Amino acid sequence: MKQRRAFTLLELLLAVGMTGCIGLGIAGMMSALSQGVVEQHDARSSMLRAGMTHARVSSYLSRARCLLDLESDRMVCWLEDADGDDAIDATEVRWFAWNPATGRLQLDWIVDPSGTILEDPYGTPTGVDWWAELTALSANQSLRRGTLGLVSGLQSWNFDHDNLLNATTRREAAMLRRAVTAGYALDVSGATVEHCMGESIRMHDPPSGGPS
Repeated sequence: MKQRRAFTLLELLLAVGMTGCIGLGIAGMMSALSQGVVEQHDARSSMLRAGMTHARVSSYLSRARCLLDLESDRMVCWLEDADGDDAIDATEVRWFAWNPATGRLQLDWIVDPSGTILEDPYGTPTGVDWWAELTALSANQSLRRGTLGLVSGLQSWNFDHDNLLNATTRREAAMLRRAVTAGYALDVSGATVEHCMGESIRMHDPPSGGPS
């Protein structure tokens, strides 16, 4: 019988080298595949969060009567004419503000449990400092302030606005706007992903006595 020839040292080294190259190739392929899956997941997560952001903000803007004020990081709108008097009552107003400390876009509103304190509407809405008004109403113990984190995980938020120094002129311009656009950045798995959104005020109808 013929004797089986054993591997020479050179053949053994070649076999080990080829095995190592194949292993490295497989590891590289698996790493690329895993990275592709992660990137695809991050992109999908970013798009889902952007869609949710647009839907949440649009749910208010699309049915609002008009804006009352608009700055780069905050906005006020007249949501609805609940009592049909064609005038703005405090309970019909919604305040939106981006808070960089918490990374969220916050929505605030005022509730009058008795229904008797906020009966008088605002006669000249362009002359109202709406943010000072929110602070004053919140300090009233007979009223309640509602707060909702509309969008979280924000690294930045910027409403497109008229860069007007005069507050009254700025509010007048805001009340005439029929659309709102904003640019923002989301934190997705530690990465910054920029998005933009836009929504029209479909039922645009400022109150009597306001800009038209």
